[in-house]
Amino acid sequence: MRSAAFDLASPLAPTFRGMLLFGIALLGLGACKDDAPARPNIVLVSIDSLRPDHLGCYGHPRATSPEIDRLAAEGVRFESAVSTSSWTLPAHAALFTGLYDSSHGLFDNGLRLSPDHRTLAEELRAAGYHTAGFFGGPYLHPTFGLGDGFDVYRSCMTTVPDDTDDDTLRAESRSAAGKSHEDITGPRTLDNVKAWTAEKPADKPYFLFVHLWDVHYDFIPPAPYDRMFDPDYKGELDGRDFMGSRAVHRGMARRDLEHLLALYDGEIRFTDEILKQLLGALREKGLLENTLVVLTADHGEEFFEHGSKGHQKTLYDEVVKIPLVMHWPGALEAGRTVPDQVRIVDVMPTLLAAAGVRELPTMAGRDLLPLAKGKSLAPTAALLELHADKRDFRALRTRELKVIRYGRAPDGKELPNVAHDLVRDPQERLAVQEGTNSAHDEAFARLDRTLESAEALRAYLGAKATAADIDPELERKLRETGYLMGSKDER
Repeated sequence: MRSAAFDLASPLAPTFRGMLLFGIALLGLGACKDDAPARPNIVLVSIDSLRPDHLGCYGHPRATSPEIDRLAAEGVRFESAVSTSSWTLPAHAALFTGLYDSSHGLFDNGLRLSPDHRTLAEELRAAGYHTAGFFGGPYLHPTFGLGDGFDVYRSCMTTVPDDTDDDTLRAESRSAAGKSHEDITGPRTLDNVKAWTAEKPADKPYFLFVHLWDVHYDFIPPAPYDRMFDPDYKGELDGRDFMGSRAVHRGMARRDLEHLLALYDGEIRFTDEILKQLLGALREKGLLENTLVVLTADHGEEFFEHGSKGHQKTLYDEVVKIPLVMHWPGALEAGRTVPDQVRIVDVMPTLLAAAGVRELPTMAGRDLLPLAKGKSLAPTAALLELHADKRDFRALRTRELKVIRYGRAPDGKELPNVAHDLVRDPQERLAVQEGTNSAHDEAFARLDRTLESAEALRAYLGAKATAADIDPELERKLRETGYLMGSKDER
């Protein structure tokens, strides 16, 4: 059992409960007393639906990501980072709490994060940071509790005014119109961040969270990004209505699928340019000095690798692997690559450590700065969960192996629990059923123990997710983006 963070591989021990109570009682203390004057500013960027294997720094042959590649070349790139799930809401809750989905409880549609959870923004604000967040997608709306702890938290969805404050945002959204999956939010996000730089208090370090939405389907990048990677395409597919279109199905023509992937890459390049301008705006204001920039994603995207499209359907690597890049000149050596498996739950304890803030004893994640600085840490397994839209899937992933326990499936069919050898079969094509390999069976047992501990931690903390008060307009947006039941599924 680690002394700094709750070990989800072991059940709660009675002797540890007193430690938890003591740790939780200290939460309001925030930063350590010996605050270093050089606490870094922190910029956390989450790019929705971004697959790492479509970035140049992760080996993609197209020039989709020159700015992200620059950050990686001048910083640290983690080769094998994974989310907790394959959709936005639980993944961002894990990012902001350092907890697995069964612990933070925000694992299904229509739920709100309990205010009893201490979020990354709350911890940094208590430590003296100015906190600001800008989001472009509906599941980052404060309705779901992810805005807790931000001094400034603004929607950059085109259909919701960007200057609406936290208290009135939900009411304003009732009169909004438009389809959020056709939204182009990057330029509005850039404008909002630029405006914020003039408002930011000068006497505090800052924590800036930016959620960039445009990589999320539909894949309709603006010119010139719409033709950048497939200028010779003569077909009719344009990337609109990705989830509902009968033209986008598992048996579609290979040439049309290639064009679809080129449009996805165009969205990435467009978003990379927004990121470049955003960081440039901070640099012009002198706001990137002594600044830790962390770039990641909430999940990836499926293009029929296993028969599905989109996300929130499976726990295969194309939807659970995410990029993770850290850029901190002077503190992190340029060009380092970390092969170890790391997790989205590790981001919060890492940022708290960088800020000199006491780590919460209940977090599943751990500080990655030792790895980023070339030191060794024991290998960690990652818990993956999908509890939405009549799915009940759980998995445990290491660098070498993934085991998946299937519970409820949307069509009512019983699926066999399987294991995938990620060394011999990184594409997860060859599934081995549970009960046929002793090493795999031990991994299944470890999965069950980890789940038991994660659920026990939620019960112990008593911080239960509650029903979110979703206004009709926001609910419509979520249905249009394919998240809520009743949306069109893949053909």
